Amino acid sequence: MKVVDVIEEYKKNKDLHVEDIENLKEWSKKQLHLPPISEAHLIIFLHSCYWSIEQAKSTIDKYYTYRNAWPEFFADTNPDNPKVQRDMKIALFTFLPTKTPENYKIFYTRLIDLDPAKFVFADLMRIMDMNLVMETMESSTCDGLVIVCDFENTTIGHLLKTSVMEVKKFLTYLQEALPVRLKAIHFINVGRVVDLLLPLAKPFIKKELLECVHFYDAFEGILKFIPKECFPEKYGGSCLSIQDLHAQMRENLLRNGQYFIETEKLVSNELLRDKTPSYMDKDLGIGAVGSFKKLEFD
Repeated sequence: MKVVDVIEEYKKNKDLHVEDIENLKEWSKKQLHLPPISEAHLIIFLHSCYWSIEQAKSTIDKYYTYRNAWPEFFADTNPDNPKVQRDMKIALFTFLPTKTPENYKIFYTRLIDLDPAKFVFADLMRIMDMNLVMETMESSTCDGLVIVCDFENTTIGHLLKTSVMEVKKFLTYLQEALPVRLKAIHFINVGRVVDLLLPLAKPFIKKELLECVHFYDAFEGILKFIPKECFPEKYGGSCLSIQDLHAQMRENLLRNGQYFIETEKLVSNELLRDKTPSYMDKDLGIGAVGSFKKLEFD
């Protein structure tokens, strides 16, 4: 899989400076608990933090730490694994080809297989993250990311199978560790499930992002933010059909199998951490004093 072109990133971003990346390189080498981090990936992290070196250090540390602490989301990502292939059939997670008027990328999600018995939140978040990371690491930096979660045909039965702690963990990762400029999250076609969805998601969304989180009973509500032509043809847009987008997603994941096998190993080694960061949280399965313990929840 191709990765971000370092030379092009320096040309493209006037706020990207060699000395800042060298600073991050030297810092990362001293963090013995972190895996090797390429220059391209350091650029992605620094860009996502609006060129703040200290914020980038925090994001980098959380990214590799959370991926170690929460294997339910970030382990077993080989697309050739039959279980992963089954999970890939359950939902669509894709970047739409047309950006918003603000030049933000649109990440669109929806269920494909509607059977609640097959719905496992952690397994689907694994597929979601695989698509997010693949795009983030292989494409050039972008001005921002908008997530659109299409809840058409999602039922209360699906939400009842989702634990509060799983939602808290994954939203923490999205907001604090994933190296993107997250601009908004839109939930469309929420219908009756909004009564469960709101209390499930809102408590774990940061205050600064909360005003950019929107819930709509129907698709039309989102059109004041994103033009119709950005969406799949199902909604009158110029994009591919839902079925074609889903087939494309599966093909892309399978084609990049070796990438996922290699990057799955790139997590923190807590035995080598020299000090405990302030964000350690036992409730999130992140233990104190540099040790991580898997917690069981009813």
